[in-house]
Amino acid sequence: RVITKFFKGFTLLEVLVALIFFSLIGLVLQEVTASTVSAYLKVRDNTYAEWIAENKLATLRLSEGLPSPREYKEELDFGVDEWQILTTVIKTENPDIMRAEVSVLQRNTETNEFVKRRSLSGFIGRY
Repeated sequence: RVITKFFKGFTLLEVLVALIFFSLIGLVLQEVTASTVSAYLKVRDNTYAEWIAENKLATLRLSEGLPSPREYKEELDFGVDEWQILTTVIKTENPDIMRAEVSVLQRNTETNEFVKRRSLSGFIGRY
């Protein structure tokens, strides 16, 4: 009579191959997630900068009278970041119209310096 033993389960080699396989899948998923989060943060920061620049230009257009031609600098907390708005008002050939250039900079938390995110130009008129 022949007695055969059947072993149930996986061998050590099969378990190690499965662990390596799932580890590689985990690494790929982590890279994809990090890339997605990075892209989201960049889009969010650019959108915030666009809103800040548009709001500043709208504020200048709605103010009483024309601003004097010079450079204005102000700081602002928006969202979770610190921002700096540089507004340059320039004379044009028409004395009733000024050109405004608005630059929005975001404070880099690692270097503590401001990094330019968005620029917007427009005209302010006396009506």
